[in-house]
Amino acid sequence: MTSQIRLHSITLAALLAGLVTSQTAVSQTITMTYNKSANFGYGAVGYGSGKISPNPINPGPFATTTQASGKVISAGIGGDNFKTTQTGFDFSKKGTFNTWCVDITHWLKTSGSVVYTIDPALNVLTSTFGNTRVSNLELLADEQYAGLKTKTDSAAFQLATWAIMFGSTNTNGRYELQSPTYYATSDSTGYSQAQTWLNELGGVKKSGNYKMTYLYTPDHSSQNLVTFTASAVPEPANGALLLIGLGTLAVFSRRRRH
Repeated sequence: MTSQIRLHSITLAALLAGLVTSQTAVSQTITMTYNKSANFGYGAVGYGSGKISPNPINPGPFATTTQASGKVISAGIGGDNFKTTQTGFDFSKKGTFNTWCVDITHWLKTSGSVVYTIDPALNVLTSTFGNTRVSNLELLADEQYAGLKTKTDSAAFQLATWAIMFGSTNTNGRYELQSPTYYATSDSTGYSQAQTWLNELGGVKKSGNYKMTYLYTPDHSSQNLVTFTASAVPEPANGALLLIGLGTLAVFSRRRRH
């Protein structure tokens, strides 16, 4: 009986391993086309406006270096919505998804398609920005992402994202929208809301409600982005299989005791 239990345990483990493999064995690039500004379920919400620094070289198409320090130029501020035919990723299941810029030294490509490399484990993002900034961006999503509904919300979330990834902290350890390394003008849409969120960052324990994925173009052909997906529960079929497997183990365990 012991060998029978071991055999079924191995079989279950193999099935579960196969599920994991089948879900992750997909291409780690995605072809995306700009769709519109961020969509929170009822259509595009538009952009806020404002000025930030540093910025892409203006009017060059895709800069590879930052422009002169201190120069502040106008920019659309808010999330962007993309469409794709590759629906096998958790963030692209619906064929469209919102993204947020973590790159203020290149322009976003809004015409034609662009191929992004996917960094689901955030290894590339972390090596670029460090664990602290990445963790704080995840924390911002935990605390504020579910409440994004308007153009102002979208702009505020983008401003706060830039501040976390590029800005300096004050003496209290809070990120600032105006600092030596990142500067947003005070008349930018969502400015006060973004600074409030930054001041409150870390006020609640990190919950992991949202999974963040990094999308980047190695050739700098477009801005690098992040997208957030609500943390998923097991797919119904996978969850059912898991329960069946665990139930089988429980039956054999009871038989063994008898």
